[in-house]
Amino acid sequence: MQTCESLKRQLAEARQLAHLPPVKAEETGSSSLYQIKPNDSDDAEGQGDQAAHPRHTRYSPDPSGVSTGDRTGSQRESSPTSLSRQKAILNDPNLASTVMELFVDRLIRNFSPDDHRKYGGTIALREASEMRMISPMLCNAFEATALTFAGRRDGNRSVELAGHAKYVRTLRQLQAALYDADGNKSTEVLVVVLLSTITEVSYGRCIGFPVLTSSQAFKQTSKDSIFRHQLGGLELLRTRSAYRHRYGIERSLFVDLRLYWVTAALVHRKPSFLASKDWLTVPWAGDAPAKDILHHLLDVAVDIPGYLSRIDEFGAMVDKAAACTFELTGMQSSIWQQATELQARLDMWKAVYADTYPSGTAWEVHDTESKDDFPVFRYRNTSSMSVTVAKVLHYPDILLATSMCFYWALSLVVSASDSGLVSVLGPQQRYQFACDICRSMKYYINNIPGYLMSRIMFVLRTAFDAFSPGMIEKEFIAELFQYIGRKLEFPVFSNKCTSSAVKSEST
Repeated sequence: MQTCESLKRQLAEARQLAHLPPVKAEETGSSSLYQIKPNDSDDAEGQGDQAAHPRHTRYSPDPSGVSTGDRTGSQRESSPTSLSRQKAILNDPNLASTVMELFVDRLIRNFSPDDHRKYGGTIALREASEMRMISPMLCNAFEATALTFAGRRDGNRSVELAGHAKYVRTLRQLQAALYDADGNKSTEVLVVVLLSTITEVSYGRCIGFPVLTSSQAFKQTSKDSIFRHQLGGLELLRTRSAYRHRYGIERSLFVDLRLYWVTAALVHRKPSFLASKDWLTVPWAGDAPAKDILHHLLDVAVDIPGYLSRIDEFGAMVDKAAACTFELTGMQSSIWQQATELQARLDMWKAVYADTYPSGTAWEVHDTESKDDFPVFRYRNTSSMSVTVAKVLHYPDILLATSMCFYWALSLVVSASDSGLVSVLGPQQRYQFACDICRSMKYYINNIPGYLMSRIMFVLRTAFDAFSPGMIEKEFIAELFQYIGRKLEFPVFSNKCTSSAVKSEST
C-alpha cells in the first residue's frame, strides 16, 4: 500500500458496478439499470433527493434508545390512513429533515454508545456528525448509512433503497476527493470511508435488492467490499501520518478503531506501518489517555502481519523451487524464531495485563438452554470421546472478554498450522484456545451493544478456521454465525465473516 491509487481503482470499479433501479423498465427497452453519470445533473440530483426521502414509509422512526437486537424481521403493514399521513409528513421539507436526523441519531447511538469506553472505545460518530454542516460529502455519507441501517433493521425496502441512492452519490464524491491532492488527506474523507464500511457491513452482500443481484453490484465476495474499504482507510491513515491523530476526532479515528485497523492488516498479510514507532507512541503522547489492556495487546499484534508475509514468501519460494535448500532452511529457521518470539510476547501480555487485571479474571459457569435459542457449545471429551456441554466463561467486564478472545485468536494465527510450517502451539493447545473463544461468546454477545458485534468478526472467523470440517465445535460456530446474522440482521455474520479470514495466499 504505497499510494491511494488502489482505493481509487476500487471506487472506480464500484462506480461501474453501482446502478439505480429503472424508473420505467418498459420505456427503456432493456433490463439495464441506471448508470451513474460522470457529473451530477440537476435532474439526477432531484431524483436522488426524492429517493433520499421516501414517501411511502411503513413505520415511524423509533426515537427510542439503542437496539437490543431483538428484531423479529417481520415487516409491519400500515393502514392507508397511516401511509397518507406519513406521505404528508415527508413531503414537508422541515419534517423530512427531522426524520432524517432521527435516523442519524439512531445510527450514532447504536454504533457509538455514550458509555463506549468500557467496550474499548468506538468511533466518535456524534462529533463527526457535527462536521456535516461544512461537508456535503460527509452529509451524504451519514444519510446513506443511516437510511441503510434503518431500512435493514426495520425491514423497509424503500428506506434501504433510498440509502443505496445516497450511497452511490457518496462513492462518486469520495472518488473525486481521492483525486484531490489536498482533499485525500482530509479528516472527512477518512470518516466517509468508515461510514462506507458500516454501510457494507449492514448490506453484507448484494444490498438486498433483487434487481441488483443479476448485475452482481456491491456483492460481498470473500474480501471485496468490506475489506477494500478497510485497506483504503489504512492507506489514508498512512498518508496522514501519526501526528495528525493526536487529538479529538482525528485521534478517535485511529485509537478507538485501532482494533479494526490491526485486524485488516492481519487479513492483508503484509508488513504494516502500524508497527512503526510513531504509530505505537504518538497518539498516546502528552496528556492523552494511557493505553488500556487491549491496546497493549495490539502493540504485539501489529508485528504479526509482517510475520505472515514472510510465511507467504517462504511458501511461494518452495512452490517455485526458487531457492536452494540451504537458503530455504535458513529462512524457515528464522520464521520459527520469529513465531516463538511473538508467542512469547503474547504470553507475556497475558501474564502482565490479563492475569493481574484489577477487576479480576474470567470464571466458569454451567451453561443452560436460552429462551432466544442461543446455540449451546458442546465439545468432544478426548478421554471418553463423549459429547459434553461445556461450561461458559464469564468476565468482570467486556473489555477483558474482548482482550482475551483476541489473545487466543492471535495465538492461533501465529501458530499458522494451515501451512505446516510453524507449530509454536501444540494441537491440543490450539484446540483449547479455539474452545475458549467459543465458551466466551455467550457472555460477549449478551453484554456488548448489538451493533458493536463487528468487533468480534475476526475472532470468530479465526476460531472457525481452527476446527476441522465436520467437528461439532465448528458446527457450533456455524450456528452462531447464523444466530447473530438473524438476531441483528447482520448478513456479514450469515456469510461466516469471510472478509475476516486470515489465510495464506496459497490456500
